Amino acid sequence: METTSTAKAEGETAPRRGRSVMTVRIAVLGLLLLLLPAATGCVGGRGDDDQQGKKKRPNVLMVMTDDQWLESMRVLSRTRKLLGDEGVTFDRYHPSTPLCCPSRSTYLTGQFAHNNGVRHNSAPQGGYDKLNEKKTLPVWMQKAGYVTSHIGKYPNGYGKDDPEHVPPGWDEWRGSVDPTTYQMWGYKLNENGKLHTYGKPDDEDPKLYQTDVYRDKGVDFIKRKAKGDKPFFLSLAFLAPHGELLKEQDGKHGKSRKPGKGKGKKGRANSGDGPKSGQLRPIVADAPRPAPRHKGEFADEKLPENPAYNEKDMRDKPKFLQKRGNLDSETTQSITESYRGRLESLLAVDEAVEKLMSTLKSTGQLDNTYVVFASDNGFFFGEHRVPTGKFLPHGASGQVPMVLRGPGVAKGQHSKELTSNVDLAATISDIGGADPDLELDGRSLLPFGRDPRKGSGRPVLQEIAEGARRTPVAAPGHGKPPAGGPPDDDVSTGRAAADGDLDMDGPTSPTPQSQGKKKRKGSKGQEYSAAYEAIRAGDYLYIRYSAGARELYDLDADPYELTSRHNDPRYAKVRTFLDQRLDKLQGCQGEECREEIPEPPEPG
Repeated sequence: METTSTAKAEGETAPRRGRSVMTVRIAVLGLLLLLLPAATGCVGGRGDDDQQGKKKRPNVLMVMTDDQWLESMRVLSRTRKLLGDEGVTFDRYHPSTPLCCPSRSTYLTGQFAHNNGVRHNSAPQGGYDKLNEKKTLPVWMQKAGYVTSHIGKYPNGYGKDDPEHVPPGWDEWRGSVDPTTYQMWGYKLNENGKLHTYGKPDDEDPKLYQTDVYRDKGVDFIKRKAKGDKPFFLSLAFLAPHGELLKEQDGKHGKSRKPGKGKGKKGRANSGDGPKSGQLRPIVADAPRPAPRHKGEFADEKLPENPAYNEKDMRDKPKFLQKRGNLDSETTQSITESYRGRLESLLAVDEAVEKLMSTLKSTGQLDNTYVVFASDNGFFFGEHRVPTGKFLPHGASGQVPMVLRGPGVAKGQHSKELTSNVDLAATISDIGGADPDLELDGRSLLPFGRDPRKGSGRPVLQEIAEGARRTPVAAPGHGKPPAGGPPDDDVSTGRAAADGDLDMDGPTSPTPQSQGKKKRKGSKGQEYSAAYEAIRAGDYLYIRYSAGARELYDLDADPYELTSRHNDPRYAKVRTFLDQRLDKLQGCQGEECREEIPEPPEPG
């Protein structure tokens, strides 16, 4: 009735008013047409989602594993197919600091450890509390209009002091609380400020296996946010293949078998092929428990053939490596068991990647999502007589998997460009149009993803502990450090690594060789410091240890790093060149860290 009256009134009004009503009708009709795609997109039809996705900025999915070494990618068949065959694999990708907390802090800040201040997994040099959480990637992406979510592990130490704290920048937060982070069952998550515990450490409930729970939470986030009008940034951090931190019978935390287990009294070896009399047997870090469905999948797997395993001639290596004894048959068996278990733990990660990708596809978001897959650092399995561990820049721990897939990225290609985790924040910020409020040391890798043939002369810096400072560390025995140098306690990390602790998941001491002994005081032990700064340029890896040792490898001729050329007269020009370039990178900031350099000279 009201409509009829209105129509009649319109017919009796002056022409001017009729034109006005017609204009309103056209405007209303136009508005309805504009709203129609968005309204239908909420229904969840795949075609409608695709249409909606084209109008949104691209999503970002960052998948990070823990302690995953490069060679292990061979068992991730789904990941290689869905990401590698559909994207670009960066063959020369190196963590700037091959240690969990510093590496993840570099991912979040786009800065080297010497700039963001996180140099170690724990105090006084590192840990979560050292990170300026207000100046990180999620804050920038959130300000750029992204809905953000993190699931899983965060920089070491998160949650120890305040387990209910939610870091800024994350719209949805499901972070694992330390130390339960390192338990495949019985782990605790802070879920948007509320704590939830999943299972018990000694009850291997298949439904609560950590990797699978993280996977399903990621899938749920994608399904919910695919319907929205905002792009999303999902950071998903699995623990695998990192070892677990489980309580031993005495109630203390432990993750490795005790030195000398089954080899005579007081942990001393008594076999001819092992450590010399009086030496402690090397500690081998155990593997995490795999998902029950994958237990035993690699029960017969052998260690890869690697000439660097139990390296015969160590005279070219620093003294702290020369001190390591041969890896005997029992130690080799323990390393093999750790290797097998870690491979098995990765199978659940591989399945998780497949489910995440299928969810992106079913929600219509796959073609509008960049996916980054990388590890924080690698892992040793007997190379250079290091039973297990990380920390050092050598290829075992200093080179890791990295794959990028997304709109405009080449498919099934490999990039030979030198890249680093310091580039992750710059890349993701570039994708999202975010504006970092820090001066980034890295650069976007999108140009190299779009054209894998593209190359540059930018070197890659690797550093740890007191390495890569503008003011060098005082040489051993020289008393107090120079003005502007590191404090006395800043040598603790390198000293502990030199003593054998290359896993670094706890405080820097006690270490295997100092068990039962009083803590060292002063500068004792610094001559064996493993702290370093290193440069990768061309086919070379050059390492300068704070204590004075040097290593130089021609990786084209010597990919297994068997012969250091630092004292080889034929490589004198190469060493001088790399020394000079490393001097410039030492303590670099922003643009200084991104400068390209000429090709290193050929050996004479």
